[in-house]
Amino acid sequence: MKRTAFCRALFISLLAVFPAARALAESPRLLFSDDFEGDLSGWEINDKNAIAIVDSRDETRGGVLRMSPEHSTLYALIKGSETWPAYRIEGEVLFPTDEHNYLGFIYNLRESNGRIDLGSLYIKGNGSYIRVNPRRDWNPARMLHEEFRVALTGEAAIVTGAWQRFALEVKGTVCHLYVADMETPKVTFPHFEYDSGKAGFKPRVVGGPVWIDNVRVTSIDGLSYRGPILPTGIDHRPERMLRDWQVLGPLRGTHGELERRAVPTSGGVVEDGVEHRWRKFETDARGAVVTGRVVDFLGENTVAYFHTTIEVPPETNAEVEFSTIDDMTHWLNGHFQGYAYADRFAWHDFGVNLDHPPSPYTTQPLVEGTNHFLIRIRGGRYASGGFFAAVKTEKSEP
Repeated sequence: MKRTAFCRALFISLLAVFPAARALAESPRLLFSDDFEGDLSGWEINDKNAIAIVDSRDETRGGVLRMSPEHSTLYALIKGSETWPAYRIEGEVLFPTDEHNYLGFIYNLRESNGRIDLGSLYIKGNGSYIRVNPRRDWNPARMLHEEFRVALTGEAAIVTGAWQRFALEVKGTVCHLYVADMETPKVTFPHFEYDSGKAGFKPRVVGGPVWIDNVRVTSIDGLSYRGPILPTGIDHRPERMLRDWQVLGPLRGTHGELERRAVPTSGGVVEDGVEHRWRKFETDARGAVVTGRVVDFLGENTVAYFHTTIEVPPETNAEVEFSTIDDMTHWLNGHFQGYAYADRFAWHDFGVNLDHPPSPYTTQPLVEGTNHFLIRIRGGRYASGGFFAAVKTEKSEP
């Protein structure tokens, strides 16, 4: 014990005397680096024809990693990244051609039950902006997060043929993306459901290639930026939303006996000899019902039912409104109410922001008393996967 205390005191004294030793002790631990002058042994590449090291034809730079769109599920993942508790990825990006292209950042990628889900943001090359774009069973959900879109201007602008610096910090479910300015992120996104998984990069599904170079990953104790959510001006109000939901699924087909129940949750369904029961479903922190967490995009299980109970006081007119990127089918207390169609975006401030009205044809009148509201969602449609729902009320005319 005494020897341990003496050694600790000696080490502290040395740090005080030798600044270089102190800087070394305080520096973050290097987890991974690649300047692409060797091979890709540190990477998990799922198509080596589309993702490879190429000569940049720049004597000062040498080799770079080129990612070319070939199909919808391309990735370059860093081996061992699933073990990192918190990390910062730094690097440089260049778009060599002026056409549709992007650099996608992957974090917390998980593979289970025959599907891959991943957190993701991207830098658009020819458009010079950032979008948040988590993928569930590879289906992009950018239309559910449009409030996080940020234009890249000034020193952060993306210019064809010019290198740009980037950094990505990830801790738990939170991801911060930096472009040019390495001190303040452009986007802080805390709403992906998984808190660990693989990290890496991807190109756009179709379009032009993207190059990256000088990738360096260090461990971090916590996120560098600790201010308000970015971009500025976002005002999430989850208390407006219907957040008490139950889900049944995913299923391979529809079930009419369930749809006709006055109380849908009074029982489950049996499909292919398997009993499916209702379970509680958590919205995200904004109040969004992220249906892509349940239904498949590439797989066979594309149907799910979502249920909520709404109490309407006497002498009150009430209706439920949606902002949705899902096509929907509605029932109220076992009675079919009709179909509603996906909007371009699902907005967190729908009905409050005059520029974001409820999705067309989604408003459904409610009755006084108990309303068992049932929604059927079918996956398999590109860029779908979620909705917001809120109740609008007013006193009845005397």
